[in-house]
Amino acid sequence: MSTKTIKQRIAVVAASALTVGLFTAVSTPSASATLIVRDAITATTTFTSGANVGVCFVASAAQDDADATNTVEMLSTGKLTLTNTSTTSRDINDKLIFTITGPAAWDDYSSAASPQGATGSGTPTLSNKTLSYTSGSTFAGPATVRLVPTGVGTIQVAVSEYSASTTVTTQVELITIQAKATCASGAPASASTYVRLVAEGSISNPIAAADGTSIDASGASYAANAGSIYVRVDAYDANGSTISDTTSATGSITASVSSGAFIGAAQTGTTAEAYTTDKSTYFKVTQATDDVPWNGTITIKLNGSVISTKSARIVGKPATIEVSGLDIAQQSGSVSTVGDYVMKDSAGNVVEVAITGFVTLTEAQGAVLTAGGSVRTPSVSSTRALAGTDKGVFQATCATGKTAGTVSNLQLRYVFADLTQITSAPFSLTCGESAYTYSASLDKASYVPGDVATLTITAKGQLGNSVFDGDTLGVAGSVPTVTASNMTAVLAPTYADTFTGGKKTYTFTVGATEGSYNMIVDLAEFNSSSKPQSAITIPFKIASGVATVTNADVLKSIVSLIASINKQIQALQKLILRR
Repeated sequence: MSTKTIKQRIAVVAASALTVGLFTAVSTPSASATLIVRDAITATTTFTSGANVGVCFVASAAQDDADATNTVEMLSTGKLTLTNTSTTSRDINDKLIFTITGPAAWDDYSSAASPQGATGSGTPTLSNKTLSYTSGSTFAGPATVRLVPTGVGTIQVAVSEYSASTTVTTQVELITIQAKATCASGAPASASTYVRLVAEGSISNPIAAADGTSIDASGASYAANAGSIYVRVDAYDANGSTISDTTSATGSITASVSSGAFIGAAQTGTTAEAYTTDKSTYFKVTQATDDVPWNGTITIKLNGSVISTKSARIVGKPATIEVSGLDIAQQSGSVSTVGDYVMKDSAGNVVEVAITGFVTLTEAQGAVLTAGGSVRTPSVSSTRALAGTDKGVFQATCATGKTAGTVSNLQLRYVFADLTQITSAPFSLTCGESAYTYSASLDKASYVPGDVATLTITAKGQLGNSVFDGDTLGVAGSVPTVTASNMTAVLAPTYADTFTGGKKTYTFTVGATEGSYNMIVDLAEFNSSSKPQSAITIPFKIASGVATVTNADVLKSIVSLIASINKQIQALQKLILRR
């Protein structure tokens, strides 16, 4: 073969109406699809009154790849014509080779002289399922071959070029042909039908066949009270082609929901089942009864067969308020977060609604604290709501100049549009002082080597009340210290450590040396002439728990044993003499 580049164009032509013979004309098709291989390959798909005849489908691709596998679907009674067009000349004795594997045979091929009007000559040779063209002189032009299936099954045609100068044969194309009794094109296939839960903004966006998944959009299985769940459905034929039919000729898609919801095809429904003949559509799910939660399933069927089942949830109106995570707020006159809350509907689903606030405070309650705002974290999070972890936070202000302490019988509330309301169970909030004094204790009086010891430091305010959450153990330049022989801190105290619930704990690993020791806890910030506090000493012991025996103990036991034996011998001698 010369060093000139040889480019191929392989045209796949539906030829079910062709008669056997050379240079037979091909009738003009009424519809076409394009398959791009190497430089280009065009294919025609003939339709008659909506029924597939001959070549039913040609896969589309955009690749210039000699190893590409390209698919054709055709009737086993049809015929397929392949035209190889060389855009540059071949050298003498070069070959173009077509080889069939599978249930098919060569039925027709162009003549040796001037194939399809090309200049020069090429001599065809047929041997079983291999057909080759050998150039008698330099030429450029098409070589046309036609195959007929001999049964139903998979057929492959390998197209190769042989260079006489290098004696190298190179495969330039591999075409896979599915010969079938009836074509799958145009009919929806379950394996090629995709179902996804989507956001409302995506209901008009088809699921591309190339995506090939039915993975739901994040958070699409959750809707707020009076909201909607959307299900996108796109059906393709077995070849991944769009189905243009929107009548019952190719069947229908049916969607149904479990009790408590309605479903409609591309609209709000009024029943628990809906159907459409549109093969690219969406369904809308709503509550069957206003304000009543629905937690159920959506079932999608294609022509009566279930292809997908989805679970979804639409929450109802708020029914309960649960309070948790209460903090001890600082008596500072500034608003701060003091607790968490979650609202749930009658089925226990988390409802993403903010509380109205506190139930009106009494005069006594209001003297210590005032209600703050309600802040949700995050403001919208369907994923967290589905997991039941979506909580809001509420705030309050502990007044300055007031006696710190605990305020009881507080409640949160949510007020509906009709002015009815729900309230939380009563709870208490504590307004905390700044740390003034502290105490410290270990969890045990005695440890064995290798134990983990826990130190608890408890702080109180000047009035003896608990300190606020977040108050620190010191300030820069006044670092707290904890020292103890044979105790190693897991994390050493720092001045930035904070109290929670009025306490701070540290852990220590216990050493191996037995004995009696002291731990010194010194929060320097609170040890001053203005505060009645000094470092705290905590005694503790380290003992293995196994008794230790000394040489003196052993000698003493031996002496005692000998004395006991002597007494027994003397008693025995007296008994013998009496006899």
